Amino acid sequence: MLSPDPGSSNSNQRQGEESLSSSLNFLTYSYRENLFAEFERLVREEKRFDGLIVDLLQTGFSVPLDIMIKFHGYARRLLKPHGVLLFIKADAAVTLTKDDPGGGLTFNIYDSPFGIFARYPLLADYVCATVAGIDRRRMRGGGNTLANHILFTSTPVLTERGIKLKSAFELHPPQNWLLQFVDDYSTVEGIARLMEGHHGIHPDEAVRLMQELETDKIIYPVFTRIQFLANCYHNHKPFRLGRYMVAAGIITAAQLEELLELQQEEGWGRNQKTFLGLLAVRKGFINTRELEILLHDQYLYGGYHKVEGGDPQSAASKKRSTEIMKNSMIGSLGAIDCAGLLQSISTAKKTGTLTVEDRDKSIVIAFHDGKATQAKMGKLRGPDAVVEFLVSWTEGIFVFRDGVPTLDLDEACALKFPLDKMLLDAALYQDNMNQIISMQPGERNVILERVWNFDDVLKVLARQATLKYFDETPVSERDKEHMPRIGALIDGLTTLDEVVKSYDEWTTHMILKTVQFFIDNKLVQVQQTSLFKPLSVFQKIAGELQQYLGPEDNRTMLEVSLHYVHGDSPAAQRFHIDKDGRVSVNLSQVKASGTPVSVALLELRRWMEAYLAYARRQLDPRTVDGAIARVVQGGN
Repeated sequence: MLSPDPGSSNSNQRQGEESLSSSLNFLTYSYRENLFAEFERLVREEKRFDGLIVDLLQTGFSVPLDIMIKFHGYARRLLKPHGVLLFIKADAAVTLTKDDPGGGLTFNIYDSPFGIFARYPLLADYVCATVAGIDRRRMRGGGNTLANHILFTSTPVLTERGIKLKSAFELHPPQNWLLQFVDDYSTVEGIARLMEGHHGIHPDEAVRLMQELETDKIIYPVFTRIQFLANCYHNHKPFRLGRYMVAAGIITAAQLEELLELQQEEGWGRNQKTFLGLLAVRKGFINTRELEILLHDQYLYGGYHKVEGGDPQSAASKKRSTEIMKNSMIGSLGAIDCAGLLQSISTAKKTGTLTVEDRDKSIVIAFHDGKATQAKMGKLRGPDAVVEFLVSWTEGIFVFRDGVPTLDLDEACALKFPLDKMLLDAALYQDNMNQIISMQPGERNVILERVWNFDDVLKVLARQATLKYFDETPVSERDKEHMPRIGALIDGLTTLDEVVKSYDEWTTHMILKTVQFFIDNKLVQVQQTSLFKPLSVFQKIAGELQQYLGPEDNRTMLEVSLHYVHGDSPAAQRFHIDKDGRVSVNLSQVKASGTPVSVALLELRRWMEAYLAYARRQLDPRTVDGAIARVVQGGN
């Protein structure tokens, strides 16, 4: 048995700014016969835990029924609300969670030990640290697809306390950074990506910070609703808003009774049960944005839809709600590819809306009687959106909502071609893409560079009326409008894959065809020289000579030689000298100015030559030549 002292998932309290006061307590035990004596001691001491972990790696799930009944009894007495008793082994997990509003425990089975961590991310580190054989590296791809989908597509909403803390900037930096990204509209996944891009915080850590905000009531519950929604969806079980709010820990059972009594006092009948949410807003239990989120969850995962002009409590309405859930789909690409997904909806002659999301991109496709009618993906509309989806997507979570119309698609999103034609076109475009990529040294990671007179040569070519791509298809006037913008991204620093991802106004296959057009017409070439090796040589030589010149004189000599060569020209702005005399290249300026790397390299060499000329005047030339020789020989 591991140490029985209560563990805390965030025991290292952060210093400086205000830290969150909540501390989630977990304990891990190996299964043994006298384990219940330890549980009895904890009960006598009136201990309560957020998580109790029972390690079954040695015994498996071969636990007698009477023992499970004992575990159930102790879990009711030892777990806090929404706490979890986790039985874990190498390939599966079983949980008893205290999510039932009636005070009972909910039994869940996971086909992966990592599925539980979508619901309890703060538990992940503790389990990985205390249970041998549970490897954190495997955790990222494990777990229940639906549970992870619910988590990462959930929208955190600030409570009144959260709004005050966000404007006060009183939390410790990582927590405060996360809090600033919570805007009541961004999803958990979107916020996690922002944390990674702006602050270098890993998405897993961002999710754990998010649960800290939830535990301290800075955001309305997100994690506590995951299992409830997943169970209702899997069991095709509609649920009422009041029950959902209690199960999620937003309100207590007593507060729900208060709302129901108030509903009766105000004379609202059975047909107006949805107004319970408005009463909750009026009482201050939630705000209007959180109500919108809850109703969206109820609609998507609970299938609680009102039949137009009918009684939502009628048998027909309930049957319709169940059918909508049954005919809707949630899943992930990988188990089915993009073409298979669209064909399955078409073959079943479905009417509804397909939404697919992957990180920061999403596509919406409307279907009517199995016919794809409209599509939108970012700036791409209509057939371009569908083709891009077919040729470039391999991962993502999809949701098809049966019978649900899409209101945000306009005429530009219309699909004028049948699905079969778009599938055939996509297959051809995929072949073209593979051919283009295979021709590049380094394939997608190849770095290309424009020729020095790129703009002038492109203008001359654009005047020709019969330009063609490598596959003999003509270059249209619309294509010519995209070409200069794509050319600007080819800077000798960016890989081909990054060029494609940076340009979201056109399909991937057209961007690649354009790049191949540039190569065929000698407008761009594979990068022949690297800026970074000469820069490294310059940095090392300057570091060697600084030992003889001293920091101040060396820095002055670097500044004087740079000004001598480039003066106040844009070239001088491409280089930087810090207070310690280290030289660097301003890559942002190089990219923004569209300067080819070969030009920047020439500018760097001219500066280094001027610096060495100044150094030879100040020092013995043999000292300078010796420093150069040591750097060059060391590099070899």
